[in-house]
Amino acid sequence: LTDHEVRRLRNDVECRLAQAKFFAQRRDALLDHAVFYLLWQCGLRRGEVEELRLEDLDLNGRKLSVRTGKGMKDRTVFLTAITAQALQAYLPFRGEGPTDHVFLYRNQPLSKDLIHGRLKAAGQRIGVKVYAHRLRHTCATQLLNAGCPVTSIQKFLGHKKLNTTMVYARTYDATVEADYFAAMGRIE
Repeated sequence: LTDHEVRRLRNDVECRLAQAKFFAQRRDALLDHAVFYLLWQCGLRRGEVEELRLEDLDLNGRKLSVRTGKGMKDRTVFLTAITAQALQAYLPFRGEGPTDHVFLYRNQPLSKDLIHGRLKAAGQRIGVKVYAHRLRHTCATQLLNAGCPVTSIQKFLGHKKLNTTMVYARTYDATVEADYFAAMGRIE
């Protein structure tokens, strides 16, 4: 997604949260809010969000553990302040369930299609095709263009091979231009 599209999606999620009047609406909006930030700012896979457990969260330390992610690897994912706040806001509304999954819907762990359906609906509201993995790609791209080293992005996303990370992260023309002129300035 472009930066503009992400802003529109974030604004939609934030607006729906602000407009939620009843308990069930608020709970669902808080779930969408927390899931959105985990997908976008943490680059989590949809399945990693669905399998996240309460014991995996360290909100005070602003990190979480992804256990047995793709390739059966564990990794630590860091949380921005807003992502940690989104999770903290959701947890009192979570309710009871038969498991310790972080996200419950109608007192059950999330179904495979719930996140997909809710993202698709948000995308339709703003006129952009949105799905979980696209937010993962957006996270990598934005990190790269903000100057984060690609090897750090590789570890953050849990990729074994750097080439995989390079498929995710796209360099904006403006970043290439700025890098070029900065390098040429040093050369000259």
